[in-house]
Amino acid sequence: MNRKSNSSRSEMLFTMGFLFTLIAAFGTFFLGLQIGVSKTEAKYASIANYDYVLESDGSYQQQDLVTFYFTVFQPYQNFKNNYVSTMDRYHRGAHGDGDVISSQTLKQLRKSAQDQYKEIASYQVSSNSPLLLEAQADILKSLRLFDENIDRSVKQTSIITLAKLSDSPETNDEFLESAVNFGLQAQNKFYASILKWSSKYDKSIPDSFNFNTGTTIKEWKKYSFAIKNKAVADIMLKDKMYVNYLPQDMTAKIDQMITSGKASSLNLNSVQSVVKILTETEAIQENEFLKWKPAFYKSESLPELPFFFED
Repeated sequence: MNRKSNSSRSEMLFTMGFLFTLIAAFGTFFLGLQIGVSKTEAKYASIANYDYVLESDGSYQQQDLVTFYFTVFQPYQNFKNNYVSTMDRYHRGAHGDGDVISSQTLKQLRKSAQDQYKEIASYQVSSNSPLLLEAQADILKSLRLFDENIDRSVKQTSIITLAKLSDSPETNDEFLESAVNFGLQAQNKFYASILKWSSKYDKSIPDSFNFNTGTTIKEWKKYSFAIKNKAVADIMLKDKMYVNYLPQDMTAKIDQMITSGKASSLNLNSVQSVVKILTETEAIQENEFLKWKPAFYKSESLPELPFFFED
């Protein structure tokens, strides 16, 4: 009887010890992950601490926007498109455990992040446009965190499943979530800068705007193109929409859906409900804006940025 009691007690103590060790190991891992993310963010936070002047009439000139586009935004888009396309390719071909990304593909993605980081860091953005400076800093943080995330993945295994490296926020990888968030913050600040440029040439346009999720289609119709793009950039940041297409592409699809009467036929009354339908059906593609520009935006005053003009 005593032997049985002692055996049960030993088994219970062993089980409790094992569970404690397991919990401690997980706790240590996630603590280390959080510390790693914090250190990486702090290391590059100083990038934004340039000695810049306050905004003035000379801020956010077209040349500032164009320079930022070529030296910061476009290089980052090259990495982003590469990353998103790689993830999308594997998601669409998912077949259980057989769906993996090779270490070679991961190394190429990491090299792309490193190359774009070096290129972007080598340029000095105009100190007269604080939002563009902050956007550059955010992009550098994003690229460094992608670098860290991919490096960790390569070290863990020679192949990696999509559950480990994905553009899905459900992965709970703080490096990846922070990398995506900084990238979307930078995009948001760039479109906020474009809005400021627009307000200088059309006094009816405000120089700042924050999207309200309750915005109706009737209200949306009154917005200028620059405000619509900033609204979409807000939506993409809030919903973690790390995708190949740009805010103006979604703007064009929203306008097309409203103008065609499809939104009305589906009894959609809010902009958010239109966005939900468009994203769930994957109806938005790259260069939607250029496709619909002749129909909706011929009279718009736009800064000379390639993504507003190139076919």
